[in-house]
Parts: sequence; C-alpha cells; structure tokens
Amino acid sequence: MMISLCTLISAGISLTSASLSSPNACPSWQSQDLNLRSLAQKRRFIVGSAMPASNLKNDVDGGKYAATAAEHFNLLELENDLKPPAIWTGPHDYHFADVDYIAGEPGKKGWAQQHGLKLRGHVLVYARDEGYTLPQWLRTKGPAMSKEEASGLLHDYIKAVAGRYRGKVAMWDVANEAIDDRPNKNPFNLRDSFWFRKLGPEFLVLAFRWAHEADPRAELYYNEYGIEGGGTKAQHMLDLAKWLKEQGAPITGLGLQYHIDCKTSIAPGDGHYQLIDAIRKLRLGYMITELDVAVRMKRLPAGDPNRGLIPEDPADLDLQAKTYASVFQMARSSRNCHGINIWGLTDKYSWIPGFSRGRDGAATLFDKDYKPKPAYQAIVDVLKR
Repeated sequence: MMISLCTLISAGISLTSASLSSPNACPSWQSQDLNLRSLAQKRRFIVGSAMPASNLKNDVDGGKYAATAAEHFNLLELENDLKPPAIWTGPHDYHFADVDYIAGEPGKKGWAQQHGLKLRGHVLVYARDEGYTLPQWLRTKGPAMSKEEASGLLHDYIKAVAGRYRGKVAMWDVANEAIDDRPNKNPFNLRDSFWFRKLGPEFLVLAFRWAHEADPRAELYYNEYGIEGGGTKAQHMLDLAKWLKEQGAPITGLGLQYHIDCKTSIAPGDGHYQLIDAIRKLRLGYMITELDVAVRMKRLPAGDPNRGLIPEDPADLDLQAKTYASVFQMARSSRNCHGINIWGLTDKYSWIPGFSRGRDGAATLFDKDYKPKPAYQAIVDVLKR
C-alpha cells in the first residue's frame, strides 16, 4: 500500500530536506501540528516576518505572498514603510497611506488586523544620517535648527505616528542603530547623528518618554545590529540600556537583529547566551528582531534571475536549518524573550543578495517559489518540544 507524504506528516514523522524539496511533497503546514503559526500560538510565542506594504497591497505573485504571510506568522513588521523617510515628508507633514493599508487608518482595521497578525513598528528614531534613515528635507534644513526646534519636531513626529496607531502596534523600535561601530568619545559610543548633535544622548530618553505617552500599552525597544554573541558593541548597548532605565525611560527591552550566516554557532553558555543573561539581569526583555541566516551563493552575473537564489553547496541549507533551530532554542530557553521576527518572507524578496552583490542569499524560511526550506521544519521541531 502506498502511503502519502501527507499521511506521514500527520503521523508526526520527521521529513528530511530532500523530501521537503520533492515536487510531490505536501507542504508541512497541511497538518495543524506542523504549522509554524499554530504552534507559536499554542506556545504563546511570537514568530513574525518583515514585509514591504507594497507586496501585500499589490497582492504579488498571484496572492502567494499574502497567503504565506497570513498562514505562517502571527506578527508583521514593515521593512521600510514605517521608517522616517517613508512617512515624514516635511515639518508636521506625513504620508500614512501605505501604513494605513496594513494597520488601518484611525477607527478602521487594516490588513494585519483582518488576518489576526500583531504589528511591530520599525522605527520611530533611526539614529544615523546615511542611508534610508533621515528624511532629506531634515538633512537640508536641520543644521540651521535650534535645539528647541529639533526637540519640538521630534516630539510632534513621535506623537503623530505612534499616536495614530495607538493600540494597533504591539511593540515599537523606538530607536535604531544609535551605537557606532568604530570607537569614539561619545557616551556609550553613540553615533555622531543628527539627533545626537542636536540633543545629545538625551534624545533617546525623550524618544522613549514620548513614545510611551503616545501609546502607553506598546512595548518599547532599543534595536541594534552587530551585537550577536557579545563583545564591545554589545557592552555599549547594555550600558546604554542601564542608563536609560536610570533616567526613567520606559524601555521594555532590547532588539537583537541577528543578521547571521549558516555557519554561526550558538550553544548554551556561549557569548549569545551570556548576552541574553546580561539582559535578564537588567530586568529587561529582548526580541530577536531581524533574523536571517545567509548561505553562500553560486556566483552568477548581475541581472541573472537566479542570482542570490542558488546555494553554492546545497548542504548549507541543512546547516542553515541547524542555525535557525539554535536561535529558537536559545529564545525558548529564556523567559524574557518576547519573540522572534524573521527579516523577510521569501528568498525572492530578501535584501541579502543585493547587499552582498550576489555573494550570499537564500536567508529566509521559504524559497523563491514559496516552498518551505529545511529551516522551516527545524523551527517547527523546536516549537513542538
């Protein structure tokens, strides 16, 4: 008698990466016990994905993108649509249309609420000047502003944005990437950003206070990259968090970005675990906020549609699965973890190939055809325990 793969899955039999890639394999989520979202809900755990609003508004790929998002995750974070350059078009002038589609304009439900997903807001204050961080009009007019003018603008912006989505955004990255990579003489090695130059380190305290005033029930985070596994930058982050608490800033926790690769090792007692223990000792929570696990790609010329999508060594997808599992195991081991957000829904729209110029990619849980990769099953296995 021939037994289908769906029957095996329903019986709880584990699948290999080879069987998951089989064209006849039934998707693991056809069994409720193996659906990432349903398992996360049962464990009272948050598993999210970062997405551009346009992919949901435009129903890309015949609806596969939106369907996958709603099927497998219980949290949505907008990739760029809530960053200041996307919203803050001028002094007291805002563009809310894209975010309104997801979060709903005041008094109405948006896509997220209609599909039962929590929202994570990223970001109120992007504390650096280069890249997609600071509105161009503010870069131009900002140098001539007084401290009071800059403070007033920031206050009004946070009030306008966090206030508009009050009760709809479960958690905010209040401040993002304020710590410099290279040593400097600023407190906590803070970047020489526009907000630091105008307001000093106090801009961070003010941002947290104003965010809390705008939405008292939202969780509030400081978010940072390059701190995974500990080290000097991680210590700056811990010192900053301690200072923020001392200043009375209503900070909920720290956002640990976790842009890593498939050869990253994470095990109990190592620097990763030591960092989350240090956060616990500060009586703060944490979230893994931008998790992706990159794989080395087959080198293809720019313009090739498969650039950044084909692993140089297919076995790396199994290494990737182990790395994803180790992050979730770490998160599940600590009571102060408030969830994990994966940076990107599918490899097709991941930022990694563009950033690495095709060297790395395939960093998410779903391939370009929306098929779950071994990493998906590895996470499911962790949540089933």
